[in-house]
Amino acid sequence: MNQFFTNFLKGMGVGSANVIPGVSGGTIALITGIFERLINALKSFNLTAIKLFFTGKFKEFAKHTDLWFLASVGCGVLAAILTVARIFEYMFANYPIYLWSFFFGMILVSIYYVGITIEKINFKTVLSFIIGTAIALFIAFGT
Repeated sequence: MNQFFTNFLKGMGVGSANVIPGVSGGTIALITGIFERLINALKSFNLTAIKLFFTGKFKEFAKHTDLWFLASVGCGVLAAILTVARIFEYMFANYPIYLWSFFFGMILVSIYYVGITIEKINFKTVLSFIIGTAIALFIAFGT
């Protein structure tokens, strides 16, 4: 049960990030250490999973898909979206500068964390950064 609650809280972080402009739920999943497990769990919904489910092998299906992990994270995401969106609505109406400052801080921390996970800076890394920045600038200012 403790692991369920921990994953629920991490899911709340992911869900909260999905409501914040400029912050990615995927980045929060990376920061909280659940990104790879989340991707692997989502990838596991394949033909084997379908066969297990439709042959009534629910225990094997749950294990194959890491269902309890997905359920705990998913419940956290849903809870955050339903609650944090309302809090942000209130904050936008009453404290917009504080809320935008909070968003900006979240973005800076996300940039820092992703930056320190880069093990080797080379031409491909720099080129990827430049392309990503160019795309982001085009989306932000080109539309």
